[in-house]
Amino acid sequence: MKKPVKQGGWRLRTGSDRSGRLTRPAGYAASASSWFIGRLAVLGVALACLLALVVLGGLLVWQQLGQSAFFQITAIRIDGCVRITQKQVLALSGVDVHSNLLALSPRRIRTKIEAHDWIESATVSRKWPNRLQITVRERQPLALLSLPEGLYYTDHFAKPFARALPGDLDFPVITGLSSWDGLPNRQRQAVKQALNLIRLADRGGVVLPAQGISEINIDADGAMIMFLVSRPFPIYLGKSPAVSLNYHRLVRVLSQLHRERAFTETSAIRMDYLPDRVLVER
Repeated sequence: MKKPVKQGGWRLRTGSDRSGRLTRPAGYAASASSWFIGRLAVLGVALACLLALVVLGGLLVWQQLGQSAFFQITAIRIDGCVRITQKQVLALSGVDVHSNLLALSPRRIRTKIEAHDWIESATVSRKWPNRLQITVRERQPLALLSLPEGLYYTDHFAKPFARALPGDLDFPVITGLSSWDGLPNRQRQAVKQALNLIRLADRGGVVLPAQGISEINIDADGAMIMFLVSRPFPIYLGKSPAVSLNYHRLVRVLSQLHRERAFTETSAIRMDYLPDRVLVER
C-alpha cells in the first residue's frame, strides 16, 4: 500500500480512497474557533470604547449648550390664569429669564405647577431657541363643602381642594358632613350624586338653575334634602341614584307649581315618596 502524500497542511488520501478528498489536520477546527472568538472580543472592546467616547463627547457638548447664552430664556408666556395669578405660576415653575431653555425639564416644571390647589393640569413647552410657553387649566368649583374645618371648594372630582375665599361664595353648599377623612362611604357617594345634580342644573336650566340651589343637606344615611334660594320649602331627594331622572322630574313639578301659582301653598316636595311618584305637600 502506498503512503499518503503530504501537500502543505492537507493530506491527499490515495490508495483505497479513490475520491481524492482533502482533509484538515487534527485540531484545526478548535484553533479556528478560538481565533474567531478572539477577533470578536477585540472588536467588541473597540466598539465599547468608541461608544463610551461618543457618549462622553455628547454629554460634554450637551453641558456646554446647557450653559450657552444662545438658549437663555428671554420670554415666558403664561396663559389660562383666572383665580391664580401669572406671578404665582411663574414662582411655582422656578424659571426666570436667566434659565437655559435646553437645560430645564418641562416635566419637572409641570409637576411643580400642578402641586397648587387651584391647578388641575398644566402644559409646558419650549419655543426654540429662547422662549417658554406655560398653559394652566384651573379647577372649576361646582359647590362648597361645609366641613368642621370650614368651607371648601369642590369640583367634579368630588373632593375638597381649596379653602373658600370670602368674596367667592356664590355656589350651592353641601352640608351635613363630618370630617372629610373619616366620611362614611354612603355620604361620599351622596356627595357625588349631589354634584351630578348641580352639574345638570349648571347647564343653563331656567326652572332650576345651579344658582337657584341654596343647600343640599346629606344625612348620616346618605339621604339628600335640597333647599332653593327663592323657595322656603324642602325638597326630599332621598337616596335614589337616578340623579338625572329625579332632576328632570323635579323640573316638571316646579314648572307645574309655577303655572298654578302654588309655591306659597307648598310646604314640601317629596321625591322619595314612591319610586314613580312625587308628593307635593301643602
